[in-house]
Amino acid sequence: MKDLRDYLKYLASRGRLLNIYNDVDPELEITAFTDRANRESVYESKTLMFSHVRGSSIPVVTNLFGSLSTLNELFSNSYANELLQNLPSIKAQAGKLSVIRGSKMLIDSKPKVIESQLGKYEQLKSLDELPIAKCWPGDAGKFITFPLVITDSPMDGSTNVGVYRMQVFDNMTTGMHWQAQKGGAIHAKEAKELGKNINVSVVIGSDPHNMVSAVTPLPTGLNEFAFSGIVRGSRTMLMKNGKYPYVPANSEIIINGHVDPTEKRLEGPFGDHTGYYSIQEEYPVFHVDAIYAKKEPIYAASVVGFPWHEDAVIGQFIFDFLKPVIKATNESIVDVYLPPEGIFTNMCFVSMKKRFPGEAKKVMFSVLGLGQLSYTKIIAVFDDDIDIRNLRKVAWALATRVEPQRDVQIITNATADSLDHTTNYSAFGSKLLIDATKKTREEGYSRDWPDTISLPKALTDEVEKKWKSLKG
Repeated sequence: MKDLRDYLKYLASRGRLLNIYNDVDPELEITAFTDRANRESVYESKTLMFSHVRGSSIPVVTNLFGSLSTLNELFSNSYANELLQNLPSIKAQAGKLSVIRGSKMLIDSKPKVIESQLGKYEQLKSLDELPIAKCWPGDAGKFITFPLVITDSPMDGSTNVGVYRMQVFDNMTTGMHWQAQKGGAIHAKEAKELGKNINVSVVIGSDPHNMVSAVTPLPTGLNEFAFSGIVRGSRTMLMKNGKYPYVPANSEIIINGHVDPTEKRLEGPFGDHTGYYSIQEEYPVFHVDAIYAKKEPIYAASVVGFPWHEDAVIGQFIFDFLKPVIKATNESIVDVYLPPEGIFTNMCFVSMKKRFPGEAKKVMFSVLGLGQLSYTKIIAVFDDDIDIRNLRKVAWALATRVEPQRDVQIITNATADSLDHTTNYSAFGSKLLIDATKKTREEGYSRDWPDTISLPKALTDEVEKKWKSLKG
């Protein structure tokens, strides 16, 4: 799909696009419509196109990735599978890209840079011309919720693309909510060490592969635009953007600006994916230098909140998509699940085939060593007879296989998700590790673990056949 418009046509052809022609208020009403769509069908909700947004001539599209089926269709190809199979090998070789360097996959995915096309865009005067929404009643104001924030490292020139919410302070200034571990924040820290500002390109609206790649936690060294090229099956087209980082050539709206790494301002609150409002904290400030828009542009937005909104769908898909990499870190892992009820970063369930005493603890520590999974607050490990996607089975195993004094461990003074409001200090808290596997004598269990009750399968299969024939 060459751009956002192509993607919307694709959604319409599958009955996944709902056009709303009513006059809609960007303050709360867009959220109300989007929330209603997500309650209509969990994980398979429609994309909403608002043609008449009060105060703006620009239409708004939300819930672009509310359908898990759509995401699976977009990202199912042999290139992506090959990449995932190779990533563990790359890591095993101390980060060297020798496994796939020079391969057709990487050559084909390398972004292609063309000359600037900004002359074909219209220049807007300020952020006031964009239909930026206020999502929830307690929000501090309007927020840009699905920006592709592009930065270049001032040290080595590497590019990062992330999605960080941007609170509108005035018509030429916003917040930049990049957390300390994010690529944009790391680049800004490098700029600070050099005593420089950092130039930033912000894109609102691109093709679906670029947009999803921007929120995917990729290994260090793998460019988001290269990744989108791999999963798309064709190179990402970037265009030059003056002194600012290159942007996708299919961008709907481009905002060029800069961040002074020494400047911060109170940001929030904001109704976040936790189901709570975020706590106000100081974050960097983004100063707008220029805004460009396609002729008749489309403004892409996201509404996040208590599950299950679009962010829960994207999170579930990305985690399942990258699960082969996680399983490759420990061959005893059978399945890994981040339940949306656990807000993804707050809870992780793992099933495993335990081969030796203490291996459950080894698995939990290995999970905490994997990228953004290091922010997980609660990890519980189960035997492979437990379907960790069935919360009833999970609750039963926790109740019948855990002895708190022996099987529960708390790790203090650990890194935490900055959006977790339960910690005493921002991004600094504790971890809860629960071993919910059956214990052996080698692990200090002094008795013989009892068998679970069950009937012979042949008998239950026979009764099932007879049951279906019963009447009354």
